[in-house]
Amino acid sequence: MRYPGKTIVPALLVLAARWSLPAAGLALEQKPLVEVKLLADTDRVVPGGKFRLGLLFRIAEGCHIYWQNPGDAGLAPEIEWKLPEGFVAGPLFWPVPERLEEPGGLFVNSYKNEVLLFSWVQAPPRLAGSTVTVGAQAGWLVCKKVCVQERTAVSVDLPVGSAATGSESTDIFESYTGRIPKPADQVEDFRSETRWAGGISRSGARTGVVVLEADKAGTSFVGGPGELVWFAEPSEHLVCEDYHLDAANSGPERVVLHLRVRKFDDGSTWPAVWGGVLKGRLVRAAADTVNYAVSLKFTR
Repeated sequence: MRYPGKTIVPALLVLAARWSLPAAGLALEQKPLVEVKLLADTDRVVPGGKFRLGLLFRIAEGCHIYWQNPGDAGLAPEIEWKLPEGFVAGPLFWPVPERLEEPGGLFVNSYKNEVLLFSWVQAPPRLAGSTVTVGAQAGWLVCKKVCVQERTAVSVDLPVGSAATGSESTDIFESYTGRIPKPADQVEDFRSETRWAGGISRSGARTGVVVLEADKAGTSFVGGPGELVWFAEPSEHLVCEDYHLDAANSGPERVVLHLRVRKFDDGSTWPAVWGGVLKGRLVRAAADTVNYAVSLKFTR
């Protein structure tokens, strides 16, 4: 299966990001295709405590925005948290995307309908005042037949208190936390192995091998090449050009996936760590079919 390569935004797409050109003419001002709301999972900020802060993207029907590695085209959303002095935001959490084919045979990693991108925020041990203002500036590319670049700035005031309870948005955070890929060592249904097979070719390519083996009696993988989707993490030096199921060495209780990975001829060394997310389905002993998404790493 061909894999979306290094993020390349064609000139036409860049132009479309600035100017939306529907048949009716040039649309410089229009209703946003994406509505963004700032959410917190707490009803108040506790000195020294942690809470989640997120942007909920509600995407117009038929449109999509992009994952952190957009694929063959597109731009990932950019979020800059605006926090008071002493507050520290952690990395952004990205739910598992969908693979989508765009016109021209371009494959992209996208979100439709709705997605929550969020971070954990650490409050300082001492807070002055009865409220704190937290906010974000964000920009994203939203596409349908044409692409439009949109931006927003949002903020919310949160009271300061000695104890906190969940906010009305807690359920949304819990739902999207369940869609975050799990690290390989936290998956209960199977164990995984990643390795590089052989050396690096003259073209700078090498083969990565992913092995998943059922770890519980009665657990089996849903087979077939179309059942497995690999999302490579963003990299300035590597591109996953292709991946395929090794059918000869795979079965109901074992999945072997081969990745063709190439390093760009940019004078850099092969990265010490690289990886991505593998999405698929499995059947448990209780006959429940469940989706899985596991975060995997290759080390040099």
